[in-house]
Amino acid sequence: MDINTIIILGVAIAIILSSFVIGWLGMKKLKSNQDFFGATMQFGPFSTGMSVMAGTVSAFALVGVNGLVYANGTSMALWMLTSCAGAFAMLLLAKKVRGMAELGPVSSLGDLTDLRFANSRVIKGFMSFVLMLGCLAYLSSQITAGAAMLSHLMGWSQIVSGLVIFSVVALYMSFSGEIGGMLTQAYQGVVMCVAVVVLLIAVLVTTGGMGGVMEAVASAGTVTSADGSITKTFSPDLLNAWGTSAKATCFAWIFIPIVGTIGQPQCISRMYALKDPKDVPKTAIINCLSHIIVAAGSVFIGYGVLYLVASGKIQPLAKADDAIFVFADYCGLGVQIAAYTAVLAASMSSASLYLSTSAICLSKDLPSALGVHFKPETQLKVSRITMLAMGFGAIFYSLYASESVAILGTFGWGTLMSATFPPFILGFLWKGISRRGVEAGLIVSAVLNVLSLSVIKWPGALPWYINVISLTLAATVIVSLLVPDRDKDSIHAKKIDAVINL
Repeated sequence: MDINTIIILGVAIAIILSSFVIGWLGMKKLKSNQDFFGATMQFGPFSTGMSVMAGTVSAFALVGVNGLVYANGTSMALWMLTSCAGAFAMLLLAKKVRGMAELGPVSSLGDLTDLRFANSRVIKGFMSFVLMLGCLAYLSSQITAGAAMLSHLMGWSQIVSGLVIFSVVALYMSFSGEIGGMLTQAYQGVVMCVAVVVLLIAVLVTTGGMGGVMEAVASAGTVTSADGSITKTFSPDLLNAWGTSAKATCFAWIFIPIVGTIGQPQCISRMYALKDPKDVPKTAIINCLSHIIVAAGSVFIGYGVLYLVASGKIQPLAKADDAIFVFADYCGLGVQIAAYTAVLAASMSSASLYLSTSAICLSKDLPSALGVHFKPETQLKVSRITMLAMGFGAIFYSLYASESVAILGTFGWGTLMSATFPPFILGFLWKGISRRGVEAGLIVSAVLNVLSLSVIKWPGALPWYINVISLTLAATVIVSLLVPDRDKDSIHAKKIDAVINL
């Protein structure tokens, strides 16, 4: 092991251990089960905004996005426009979600549906099931990315790398829950921003700017590795408005993050964690600015790798997901430290959030929907054991995940959209939505998500989950119009109306 590897490994271990310490210290802030499950009304705008960014950007951005820019050119660069997504979600829904926490105890997304839809067990159960599917897919993508980083650095197997990093995440999350999750995610968000600024500077220095990238990519033709096993074809099409992907696919890369972020658990759950509803605008600004930094860095790393391969400075990549690591290795120790630190922080922040969300669905919301209720102290023990079990289970599953980081991430993203749009987006923006409508939509979502993983092959260029989301929303709206709620004049319904009017 050379000195550079030892230094990088030392920095990575420092990030892992410091995250563990912050998560452990978060346990001291726990005063109730509500703090463990939801960190409800506990945090200010900086921690909340950075937590949303860290959970939203994730390793999908820092590994998957620049890999796709290398593979397909500008197709994925349009994703950078989604930097406003978290801020848009906060401004659209945060006051309403935070207002629900004033009507009754809220510590999970299932608690929100209980308040909004009069304790419908069907809504809570099906939403929790689909949420769990999406969260596990997204969790696996974070573990895959983080393990790929350490495997690339140390030459370890993916399972060993995953255990080294994510067993720590599973441990501190089982200790401190969402309190620890919020604190570590805010810290990891700051780490990501600082590291990505270093990477952006490195891209500009290496390429000389986009002029150099365009000239190299347009004129390189076909580049083959020294042993003839890998070939990369360059053309001006890589840098046109759509890259080499279908236009419908490019549109999906914009549509899914911008619209989908509104209903992502890392966004909604942070809305009721905000201490003061008046801090929503500040939270949105912090989230947007930090997201712009990280998104720009990720996209331009992809351009940097295109330039290096096109100009013959490095060999064509065997795997697109290695783009950020290959770029960092070319640039030297300082950039390597920044790259590995950024990916590690992104992987850990999102993994902790999706681990807690999926574990809470399985140990709290799903049993509640089935009529099983635990005593508070028992509930905490069950949830901690579930979090540990799911964390280690996801580490081992990621070893066998054949899809890339980006594909695993977008599968989870799309599935989560189909679970959250009926109860939360329509539920908080449309007074005409009915309990039966949301029940119908979530049943459609659950059935189609499962079938799409096994037997259904959807036509067209759009990702299959766009079809699932569309049919889910259609079922919700149609049934809501045909079967409206009958208790619109009740005191509870009037309180809900007041919250929706915020």
